[in-house]
Amino acid sequence: MPGPRLPLVGREAERAAVREHVAALGDGTGGSLLITGEAGIGKSRLLAEVADVAAAAGLPVLTGRAVPGGGAHRPVAEALARPLRAGPLPATARLRPFRAALARLVPGAVEDDAPDLPAGPGADPAVVLGEGVLALLAALHGDAGGVLLLDDLHWADADTLALLTYLAGAVADAPLLLALAARDDEPGGTALAAHPDVTVLRPGRLDADAVAVLARDAETARVDELLRRSEGLPFLVRELLDAEAGTVPASWAGLVAHRLDGLPAGARAVVDAAAVAPGDPDHRLLADATGLDEAPVLAALRAGAATGLLTVVDGRLTWRHALTRDAVLAALLPPDRAAVAARLAAALETRDGPGDREAAAALHADAGDHARATALLLDLARHDADRGAPGHADELLRRAEALGTVPGPVAAARVRVLTLRGEAAGALAVGDAALATGEVTGDEHAELCLRLARAAVLGGRYAEAGERAARAARPDDPRSLVLAADAAFGSGDTVVATERAREAVDAADHAFVSGTTTEAAATLCEALLVLARCSVTVDDIDADALVSRAVGVAAEHGLTPWLVEALFSLGARRMTLGDSTTADLTRARDLAERHGMVARAAQADLLRADAALHVHGPRAALAILMPAIDQLGRLRLGTLQGTAELFAAAATALTGDPAGADTLLAAARSRPDLPADVAVTGPLVTALTALLAHDLPRATALADRTVPAVLAHRSAAPIPLYGLWPLLRTAVGDRDAEARALVRGHHVMIAVPNRAALVFADAIAAGRAGRSAEAVALAAEADAVLADWPWWHRLLRTVVLDAAVRDGWGDPVPALRADLAVHEQGDDAGARALARTCRDLLRAAGAPTRRSGDGVAPDLRRLGVTAREAEVLALVAEHRTNADIAARLHLSARTVESHVARLLAKTGTTDRAGLRTWAERAAVVK
Repeated sequence: MPGPRLPLVGREAERAAVREHVAALGDGTGGSLLITGEAGIGKSRLLAEVADVAAAAGLPVLTGRAVPGGGAHRPVAEALARPLRAGPLPATARLRPFRAALARLVPGAVEDDAPDLPAGPGADPAVVLGEGVLALLAALHGDAGGVLLLDDLHWADADTLALLTYLAGAVADAPLLLALAARDDEPGGTALAAHPDVTVLRPGRLDADAVAVLARDAETARVDELLRRSEGLPFLVRELLDAEAGTVPASWAGLVAHRLDGLPAGARAVVDAAAVAPGDPDHRLLADATGLDEAPVLAALRAGAATGLLTVVDGRLTWRHALTRDAVLAALLPPDRAAVAARLAAALETRDGPGDREAAAALHADAGDHARATALLLDLARHDADRGAPGHADELLRRAEALGTVPGPVAAARVRVLTLRGEAAGALAVGDAALATGEVTGDEHAELCLRLARAAVLGGRYAEAGERAARAARPDDPRSLVLAADAAFGSGDTVVATERAREAVDAADHAFVSGTTTEAAATLCEALLVLARCSVTVDDIDADALVSRAVGVAAEHGLTPWLVEALFSLGARRMTLGDSTTADLTRARDLAERHGMVARAAQADLLRADAALHVHGPRAALAILMPAIDQLGRLRLGTLQGTAELFAAAATALTGDPAGADTLLAAARSRPDLPADVAVTGPLVTALTALLAHDLPRATALADRTVPAVLAHRSAAPIPLYGLWPLLRTAVGDRDAEARALVRGHHVMIAVPNRAALVFADAIAAGRAGRSAEAVALAAEADAVLADWPWWHRLLRTVVLDAAVRDGWGDPVPALRADLAVHEQGDDAGARALARTCRDLLRAAGAPTRRSGDGVAPDLRRLGVTAREAEVLALVAEHRTNADIAARLHLSARTVESHVARLLAKTGTTDRAGLRTWAERAAVVK
């Protein structure tokens, strides 16, 4: 709490640190300063020094402070509200995903009708908001930078501390200085001081020389007396200096009592009430609480200022110091304080301004009305959880828990909040502890069990989720049924999942028709989407109709999260079935981003990248994936980041960059909680590298390590890579009938690329068996299926056309020429590898090949390297043996040896390793 400005003495080291950090902003380097120490040590005065130095450097300074019971993000909201009063948030691309989060921080900052939504499991609200704050400050101040100055953070809520903890680690790459102050005897200051990226300043008490500077011309005896009584606290030095000579009591409490005694009659009650009330003294609130008219209240406050209890800072009336207020409170008898608290609580509830209900809850608790305090805390916690402040919500619920009036509802609320935070284990522990007391019974018991079941589902503990839903003993409750269905689907029991999902839809439909509430509509949406998910294994489920209905219900009742979920489900399904436009996915992504649902927006990007790969090729996919990976990393969404890195590894492998693919694959495997059906697809990335090199036996062996195990899980996602496995097995003639039989009818075949790959595999089998007409017809069928997926079509067709050439069916030459013409337009190693495969197959088919030029890089041509030698060099660079090269180019091993020997002579290298190194450094391999 700021007091009057004191001269800054005895703080040379601290001032140097301030100047250093402010100067670093000029180089674009941010940082974090925490000034911490006991009350009265001069923390606020040092913050003022930061503001002065920054202002002298022409830097903007945004200021805020925490207050007891101020609510979630109070100091940051105060700091950001000031620059935003002139208008709404700036419209920038970087800011767009975070507008909803910032709107929850600064209401009215967004002009559209975006509702308050929680960040949801997986997306840490502190990280999302932190990125939003950085984007906002960049939009407001550009590269010039600025200072975010926040005081009294020992009173900050958990969400503010979580936000500042994130920002402290992120500002090094942004021109932003966090200047913070907190007492060191409270959790807030301790948590920030432990951060490795925070520079901590701990000003000490003043010595005799510093006190003498403050005392100016005082005699030595007077200085000694000041030092003894103030114990070196700068604030107390000034207070004692301001007291009249000869009237200074022996202690700070005595000084405050002396000032209280000097108040006019009737003013003491107003000052006492001001000490009990939250925040700065408010004359209207104090009038309501004391029952006095406004005039005597104002007179009492003026008297408080005249006696040195209160002061005016930055145009507002406040306490001279936090120590002053503490001393006034300490002088109140407990019954008097409880009576004042009760009157203030009633007045705050009537006023109902920002932060009033939380302050009223604390005052009700102080007054002994625990039931009313708990009711307020429960309602406040629900609101905070819904608007993306789960940390503060949990703080409120812990207070309610300590009051012990209604353990069941409090436990259920905490389970919900912890689930929203992605802390499934913590949610289950809290709920189980409440159940173990035996005090939670009846409807409260059922509600708690259902919330625990949802926590178990989100934590991937599917068997446990089913048991907890059953323990609720509400078999006809649609929420119980939908949780049982979700749990069964997650564990791979699609039969039970389908049965429960049908029952859930019927029950939810009945509840929805009987009483159209928001909760009933949300439950119906969830039931419809769970049943639609079961359609992957059940033919008679009209998934499109179910999802479309969910879209309509969610839109009609303003259920934005469920509308996003339904649109995402609809888009994913339609893409799987062959719609390459991704229109529904794009709509879902835009809606999710607009409302701050960053995790779902990222998932939509992953599917859009998948479609881009199959339609336009790996470079188009990477254009979506690489920015997404960067964003997911900043948002600390490790699971989604790992999935995106795995997708990017596959795309990178198909550009002909195996080293880059391996790097991305290693990064993906290092991420926590990577979904099992995604993590095991790692070998398929290496299989794609082998496929690109047209090493079909190796590609098959790698796919064998993954796909059969995945197919055993009946609820595995229909990833398009799975269709490669039966195609490769058939191409190399390795247990191909078994592979085709295993995937035929499997739900992963609903994906168009997988279905087409199986038809191509059937074509190869028919051609090998001498049924040429059937093979040609099947290949034409697969061609038609992949008409809207041209890049993936060309990749799979290299395998099919190889079989057609070798087994002598159909006319592969026109297709090879057409594909070659497209591949020759590519500028990466992947396109060159596919072009080389087409040329090899054309030669094998006896058809002449026409190159784009002679295929020899200028640097090689200057050395006299021929086109054939250039082909051999490219294959040597891929670590292929002479036998491999001979088979690939349809040459004898002795001819390949001759080409390699000539290449060694022309490049001046002595062995194959040297030849490979020369080719890589010269960048001449195409």
